Amino acid sequence: MLSIKVTLISGRTSQQGVGLEVGKTSDQYYESVTFIELSSEDADVLGIEDGATVAVSTVHGSVIVRAKRSTGLDKGLAFFPYGPWANQIFGTSTGGTGMPQYKGVEADIEPAGSRAVPSIAELLEGLRGGA
Repeated sequence: MLSIKVTLISGRTSQQGVGLEVGKTSDQYYESVTFIELSSEDADVLGIEDGATVAVSTVHGSVIVRAKRSTGLDKGLAFFPYGPWANQIFGTSTGGTGMPQYKGVEADIEPAGSRAVPSIAELLEGLRGGA
């Protein structure tokens, strides 16, 4: 299957802050953290449109999320908002800083086809070993 390598950066978004106020189990929060922003060039290479699902994989794990095309990112750079979905692919080591490495992480991205973005309940079930 066609895939690309990108360097991930992560952070908070204003939409995520609003979603947090509503609650982490709200649709608003879900929509604010279940995507990855890709450069338009990278999205074109993958042949995906805005909102298509993609599989994001690192040495730490993988997750299915929606893709958002961005004209503000350079080719090879991708942004993933902090949250339970991003936590599936970022490591837990802090290197003594108290904060995991959320920037500069290499990832593979590929079209996910008909695979859906998991719900928060599905993520938790997977952590328990049930999925």
